[in-house]
Amino acid sequence: MNPFRYGQVVKGRNFCRRPGLIRQLMSFIEAGQNVFLQGERRTGKTSLIHEAVRKLSGYRLLYIDLLEVKTIDDMCRRMLTSILRTERKAGFQRKLMQTLAHLKPSLSIDPVTGFPSLSLDSRVEIRPDSIEGILDLFAGLGRNGKLVVCFDEFQDVLNLRNSAEALALLRSRIQFHSNITYLFAGSIRNRMNSIFTDPESPFFKSAASLEVGKIDDDSFIPFLTRKFASGKRNISKETVLSVIRKAAGIPGDVQEACACIWDVTSEGEQVTEKHLNPALNMIFARENKAYEAALVQLTGQQLRCLVTLAKTDGIEPLSAGFLEESGIRTASSVQAALKRLVKLKIIYQHKGTYRFSNPFFGSWLLWKGY
Repeated sequence: MNPFRYGQVVKGRNFCRRPGLIRQLMSFIEAGQNVFLQGERRTGKTSLIHEAVRKLSGYRLLYIDLLEVKTIDDMCRRMLTSILRTERKAGFQRKLMQTLAHLKPSLSIDPVTGFPSLSLDSRVEIRPDSIEGILDLFAGLGRNGKLVVCFDEFQDVLNLRNSAEALALLRSRIQFHSNITYLFAGSIRNRMNSIFTDPESPFFKSAASLEVGKIDDDSFIPFLTRKFASGKRNISKETVLSVIRKAAGIPGDVQEACACIWDVTSEGEQVTEKHLNPALNMIFARENKAYEAALVQLTGQQLRCLVTLAKTDGIEPLSAGFLEESGIRTASSVQAALKRLVKLKIIYQHKGTYRFSNPFFGSWLLWKGY
């Protein structure tokens, strides 16, 4: 069985040890310190949170994924679903139904998952102030302490039409929940900073900051090597490093590449760099339609800028060399193209450079000969 896991939460032996990070997060949780975790997509923020709570005796995790949340209604429903999956006691469920009586709720059991399922009358509009009642239910769950509430992709609260009101209501209740540790994870740095470091934001200085970046090579290389060895596949340190570099060091993408390498090799085989191209071809075949859909949205100039980023990794996009390679005449045109590519979430800005959100997209562009 393929031992590499990606695109899902991993725990236990499938979790690559990150001693410093996990110790710091566990310490924050035990101290009741709210935290906002920043890190690019697929760097393992969610797995880190689950693993930290798992290792702490007696703690429970209430996890709410806010990815692409668009309305208060959607946000409240996600919060309620998480509550139901965390607390199944009949007494608590009765209290929940009473608290939400104005929303005309009905409770049932999902026949597929076996989890309780809550339905609300679609004719009743969920208003921002409904957040307060739901957070009061959180307080009920956390009365005995040792409750951790995680809002994942928290920056997407800013998608809400009335996001300022929603954030103010969240903050007004959360600040009194001394028995609950709140974790706010996000993958879009500038939006998370606008929530937690802007003096105008209700969440200004309300949580400690924790950076979740790439896994250091000294931890990641032995972890990946052991995974290959579990299927009697030998791989050198140099080859593992090549895979890590090709995936831009992003843990989820590294594991995806390794999973594909596993699939194109056999038990007892020596894994070398020659296996990387067939593995990439597997990824390209899976993601080809998504790549093509992204290109449809681009102008010719934006595409030239994107291809040049793939060709000249690490070169300053506004430099003379970048302009010459791209064939774009002015730095202002490059800036406009980069702004559009960031808005489409094809690339992101980090410490003055621009990187592909999906590192394999850049490799695909070069493979296709753009």
